[in-house]
Amino acid sequence: MAKKKTYPVLPNSVYVWRGFMAPPPQTYARFAGFLGSVFVPACALLQPTVGLRAYIPTMVPQANKPAAVPDQTALMFWAPPQSHDLANEAIAVRIYQNLHGDAYDMTRSHLPEVPTALPVSSDAFVVEQPYFLFANAADWMLGTTRHVVGAKPGSMSQADFQTAVFQWAVDFQRKPAAGADAALLCCGNGYAVAWVHAPKVTVDFDKALDDFAALTEVQLQITPRSHALKAGLWDNWAGLDLTLPKNTSLNVRFERHADTTPKPPKSQ
Repeated sequence: MAKKKTYPVLPNSVYVWRGFMAPPPQTYARFAGFLGSVFVPACALLQPTVGLRAYIPTMVPQANKPAAVPDQTALMFWAPPQSHDLANEAIAVRIYQNLHGDAYDMTRSHLPEVPTALPVSSDAFVVEQPYFLFANAADWMLGTTRHVVGAKPGSMSQADFQTAVFQWAVDFQRKPAAGADAALLCCGNGYAVAWVHAPKVTVDFDKALDDFAALTEVQLQITPRSHALKAGLWDNWAGLDLTLPKNTSLNVRFERHADTTPKPPKSQ
């Protein structure tokens, strides 16, 4: 069997999305329907040619979910960091980017997305800023990932919550889960999210973020399911039903390309 080609990316080459759905008349059913039939497939089908290396979208269950917690999260990994911006030179990507306002409250969802290194003190730990815990490159499409979405406990102040999340990150850096090669974290206003990755699918990651989860009122603990889309852009296909439990969190598989620069037109 041929060995799978790997495309590791640096930790500052990911966009960490925390999306809040648009207010009424938007409903969760319409939100999930749009993402499953248009937005998630479009991301996976339109962007690999210009540098998308991995894509992990997750729907957050609505039952008893506090309003401060995002309705959806996603990780989008790019070949080098500049690929995301260069991709906008392609018409297909501009079409995709213009779909955001049809589903999301862009005022609430327009948050910092590019992670930076974890600061050395909690005083510099910024709310809504994503952080990476390890500086090495990793291939998040392959291997296994664990993801946790949690709300701030009602009895805890935002400041104490941020301090607790920061201390967890420091401890995880010093002693990561066995097999882990990458981790991402964001402490937002009233919530926190984290992802951890291992390059081997044989690693048992079910408990990898248990200590992080214990700091929160857990909304979701999940291992994204590897999934290749069943159809292409021009096929007769309804899309993904993201309300199904098996589709709550997906590590979408797609063909990756060595050359990711948008092509100039042959003539003007």
